[in-house]
Amino acid sequence: MRNILLIRLSSLGDIVLTSPAVRAVRKHFPTARVSMLTASQSADLITENPHLDEVLLFDRRAKDRDSKEMIRIIRVLRERQFDLAIDFQRKFRTSLFGYLSGAKCRVGYHQPKGLLCSVRVPDSSGHAIDRYFALLRAVGIKAGDRTLELFLTESDRTYARDVMNNRGIDGDKLMVGLFPGAGWKLREWMPDRFAAIGDRLVREFGAQVAVFGGPHERQLADHVIDLMTERATTFAGNHQIRHLAALIERCNLFLTNDTGPMHIAAALRTPTVALFGPGNHIRFQPLEPIHSTIRHEVPCNPCKQFTNRCKDNVCMKLITVDEVWETICERLHQMVYRPKQLGGDEIRIR
Repeated sequence: MRNILLIRLSSLGDIVLTSPAVRAVRKHFPTARVSMLTASQSADLITENPHLDEVLLFDRRAKDRDSKEMIRIIRVLRERQFDLAIDFQRKFRTSLFGYLSGAKCRVGYHQPKGLLCSVRVPDSSGHAIDRYFALLRAVGIKAGDRTLELFLTESDRTYARDVMNNRGIDGDKLMVGLFPGAGWKLREWMPDRFAAIGDRLVREFGAQVAVFGGPHERQLADHVIDLMTERATTFAGNHQIRHLAALIERCNLFLTNDTGPMHIAAALRTPTVALFGPGNHIRFQPLEPIHSTIRHEVPCNPCKQFTNRCKDNVCMKLITVDEVWETICERLHQMVYRPKQLGGDEIRIR
């Protein structure tokens, strides 16, 4: 296998979760050329990955009826003459890309989504990382290290440092990030509860509170800050993905809903408290012991993805401010933290 194609078009969190599999492929085939096909909107997450030789971009926003983008990427794939294609996505379009690439060995999940695959692997209910590993093992690639990776440049970190300095954030003091948004409205914990946590962090720990969000979550981030009585700083807006990641990396703790930045924080080893409601925690929760998952068992969990039939959002409402605060306190009281990228003295919070 001298030329290998990996396929994962979306979404942000899912692409981060492929990083252990990408590393395993490189370890197994140290001299092969490894390319990854991803959506142009998500490419920032993998362009600096040293385990990849090439990142191929596909514009998912192109209309299906406009075949120009499909024809272009198929030509690119065929030019590469891949020996092996591994489809992490489990979509017909991604298995079609593998098939039309000309790779003789095409690994993917079982029918019906894997109809065009030559090696079909039954899907499982386990963690996403383990599901990806199952695809690798089907063709003899050893995989066991589930550690996430996300690679930032010094330029990314300089951007984050400059932005925080301009916003009055002191890199020598405790900073906690809040991410109140999510790609699915039903995954969002209530803004007033994020605000309550933010106020407690300022009052009881003297923390600097940073509220994060994407370009469509500025209003939500501002709303959380408006609900707070203590000072907080917004970092919601049009940051490049790696710039957003570099800002998250500088947090000493990150409180977030089940969403892409949760996985980004976990990959950067920023201790994360993850709030799960309708999402599948077994498949997507952060795994390392520095992270915590808070959820409540309800009969309807997990929901069918991205539906809006739920009228009461009980799974998120059951998560109380007090239990989130208790988890945060446990993390902070046991934490020895060094201001990131600054080489400062260690500080133990008591």
